[in-house]
Amino acid sequence: MNLNQQIAEFFVQKGLIDPESKNKILAESEAKSISFYTSLLKNQVVDETKVFEALSEFYSLEFYNTSVYNLNEEIISKIPMSFIKDNRMIPFAIENNSLVVLIDEPYRVVDVDALSYFFDKPIVVKLVTTSSMNGMLGYIDNRRRRADAMSAISNELSDEKKNVKVTIDASQLIDAPTVKLTDSIIREATLTGASDIHIEPFDGLVRVRFRLDGKLFTNTQLPAESFPAILARFKIMAGMDISERRIPQDGKITMEIDGRKYDYRVSTVPMAFGEKIVIRIFDTFDNHSDISKLGLDERQEKLVRRMISYPHGILLLTGPTGSGKTTSLYSFLKSLNKEDVNITTIEDPIENNISGVNQIQVNSKVNMTFAAALRAILRQDPNIIMIGEIRDEETAEIAVKAAITGHLVLSTLHTNSAHGTISRLVDMGIPKYLVADALIGAISQRLVRKLCPNCKKPHMTTPEEMKELGLTEPVQIYEPGSCGNCNNTGYHGRTGVFEILNMNPTIKKAIEMPEFSMETIYDACVSSGMIPLKEAAKKLVLEGVTSYSEYIALLDNDTEIK
Repeated sequence: MNLNQQIAEFFVQKGLIDPESKNKILAESEAKSISFYTSLLKNQVVDETKVFEALSEFYSLEFYNTSVYNLNEEIISKIPMSFIKDNRMIPFAIENNSLVVLIDEPYRVVDVDALSYFFDKPIVVKLVTTSSMNGMLGYIDNRRRRADAMSAISNELSDEKKNVKVTIDASQLIDAPTVKLTDSIIREATLTGASDIHIEPFDGLVRVRFRLDGKLFTNTQLPAESFPAILARFKIMAGMDISERRIPQDGKITMEIDGRKYDYRVSTVPMAFGEKIVIRIFDTFDNHSDISKLGLDERQEKLVRRMISYPHGILLLTGPTGSGKTTSLYSFLKSLNKEDVNITTIEDPIENNISGVNQIQVNSKVNMTFAAALRAILRQDPNIIMIGEIRDEETAEIAVKAAITGHLVLSTLHTNSAHGTISRLVDMGIPKYLVADALIGAISQRLVRKLCPNCKKPHMTTPEEMKELGLTEPVQIYEPGSCGNCNNTGYHGRTGVFEILNMNPTIKKAIEMPEFSMETIYDACVSSGMIPLKEAAKKLVLEGVTSYSEYIALLDNDTEIK
């Protein structure tokens, strides 16, 4: 039995593939002279992470799940880029006086000794997925391109400080170092998983920051003299007026990075030292997260899937800006998007294009408001309507009427709790009996950072933590550590925290009572099984998903959380 056959048999033993599929894929891999696991990945039979976890076990290598922005550039700079690309091995970090080397092709484990030429240290080999390796190779290449561009710009400015006028011709910018620099900023932010790029001019410098997991981190600083050309380049890319510097502008950039298409929403606003640029990043490739990836627990997921399966009624999402409401709405639409239903959305702006869904962009300049668009689409035979936000009484009234006349309506409402949606609708002039009849449920959500699984540290709860968490005995929870995988922040990614109101007779009765109040509604919701946000967040702390400090930050930032 050769190595390929041994690996194939190992995957069967692990329960990742059945014998029939194994034989088919093994025959294909041998016919094409490729490895069994490569053929397995090409056929998308098993998830990539599971494939590499199994390979790491087979080869007795540690599987390392890392992020592309956590590379040690000081170490990598010692290796020629051609060597890194040709051999697909990356010197990642120094740990316990050993050099950690990442590979995605297990057979290369015998070749890593070549790195001894550059480093006089013992070598520890770890396995990463092919996707991670490709991302890291792209990141390294991008950083070196940026360094070249920065060097070229510095050389241009070295003799004297130059004022690069904003009237610079677009054709003159095409081959300039500025193009490489701006492209590298966008590319790096995208590869690192940033949600936003902030480019801020100050007296004497330009600060570039990326928003990662909800927090801003400084990525680099640029000479102030380079900013006019950088600003002009971004404005040209986004279709803005480069000569207009007095008023805010908005634009859009579309780029393809490593075979994936991304949209970038660009905003400029005049500040004391020039126009600040903020770029929001949208991944148009399967960006619509599956419901199972939102962070709902098993009970909550079943509840949400049941609520969005109703043929009519209104389901509302609440929470502050940046709490993931749009992501949740898109995941609901992804689940509902079938050939036999007509789905129409009204958005401001359209954040992602969804194949098979009719999407309307609100445009107040031509009176295409949420209410006007909603009236129009009710004549378009819709089954499901998604409204980006119910902002006024008129939109609320039409949405509720649509919900009780045979349409499923999904939307967001400006309030901070699930039960608060009820009083908010009543305050907007919707009769209580209509609210009780139309509302399927409400979901209030927040985002918290997840502890890095590679470096989180266990500790027993202190008396203060026990008091805040409502514990009578000390338990083990986790706190952030520090490692290369999380950029030494202790956190990696975010997850949702949810409070779900599921309408039932008890809550309907509370709504229609003469002594209607927020307190009576809340009591009815809790008695009906609603888990408050505070309890949901506490559960994540006790499960080791997030930290006590994130839990406290969530409560401190939102006094309405119960």
